[in-house]
Amino acid sequence: MSTLFRRRFLSGALATTFASTAWLGVTAGTAEAASISTWDKVASCESSGNWSIVAVVGGVTYYGGLQFDYGTWKAYGGQRYAPTANLATKAQQIVIAEKVLAVQGEGAWPSCGPKYRLGSDRSDPFPMRVDTVKGGSVFDNQRSRDGSWSGAALLDGNGQITQTATTALPDGTFHVTTLANGKVYDNQRNTNGTWTGAALLDGSGQITAVSATGLADGTMHVQTLANGKVFDNQRNPDGNWTGAALLDDNGQITAVSATGLTDGTMHVQTLANGKVYDNQRNTNGTWTGAALLDGSGQITAVSATGLTDGTMHVQTLANGKVYDNQRNPDGNWTGAALLDGNGQITAVSATGLTNGTMHVQTLANGNVYDNQRNTNGTWTGAALLDDNGQITNISAAAIPG
Repeated sequence: MSTLFRRRFLSGALATTFASTAWLGVTAGTAEAASISTWDKVASCESSGNWSIVAVVGGVTYYGGLQFDYGTWKAYGGQRYAPTANLATKAQQIVIAEKVLAVQGEGAWPSCGPKYRLGSDRSDPFPMRVDTVKGGSVFDNQRSRDGSWSGAALLDGNGQITQTATTALPDGTFHVTTLANGKVYDNQRNTNGTWTGAALLDGSGQITAVSATGLADGTMHVQTLANGKVFDNQRNPDGNWTGAALLDDNGQITAVSATGLTDGTMHVQTLANGKVYDNQRNTNGTWTGAALLDGSGQITAVSATGLTDGTMHVQTLANGKVYDNQRNPDGNWTGAALLDGNGQITAVSATGLTNGTMHVQTLANGNVYDNQRNTNGTWTGAALLDDNGQITNISAAAIPG
């Protein structure tokens, strides 16, 4: 057997005891987080980067890219995602590995952990970013997993930007797509924290709105709205773009949003004449076509996000109030329910985190508020996030789970 499988975690009852001790404040190891790029290196060492592998070593079965045994996966809460690690997503495996790292340190991977300095990497693998437009420039604000925010910092001082769309990819990169003078630009944040800078993506000059989302297969889709029609442009994992292709030629569309789901599908919502339509992209690349989702006729803005439990949430804005509509994994919708009755809201965005929570950002009187939906379905209520007073547009994203 290859040496890649010679490291093992604490297992069974010992892992459970250790985890319980850590909860009381006693921990082993010194690290509490590591970047996705570092976890990728550890997985390459442990399992040749195969996140769905199952390996039997010395009569013990190990699962997933980071080679969890059954007892460790269960003890650290992995079964909220899947019975064994190999059945969970890469992001979910890293979430549980973070918990193991916080308690056991890099020694949980005796060879591969120290080899890639897992214990000295303090990066947050799954931050959330909220991007705001003020005075034609974009400001970026990062939320860490402990709930703290970095504060809005200037990202793009173009001065002509009217809208931004933020998306995150499974490789740990973020993309901030901006709209200025009818043209779309894309700016990538690398896993080491550097930005590539805004590069022209679509220079048609006729674009009036933009949205974007990342899928589990590593692709990214940017939707552009021009002359009431929606176009979709796919970015492949190698960084190449397919080019904007006509998706919906309705001709009356005024806004667009999109999100990817855990099953690999993508949903694009379009707003026309105050009504919202939903169009599903299947995993084979085909589309179902736009179907009426909300025919209220009073809607002025729309956003959407997918959660780790397979649900999708679509937020609609009508008369300054935000409503939330949940799509269950079986395809049924709960119907739009009032989420925020502020009455002064002019824009809305949302994103789901790897821990199963959802965040909805609202813009009212130039200020941004953040409302967290807990995994039990309760909401914390809208809390002031950015009181700048001059903000005109918002978008948010987190690494998909």
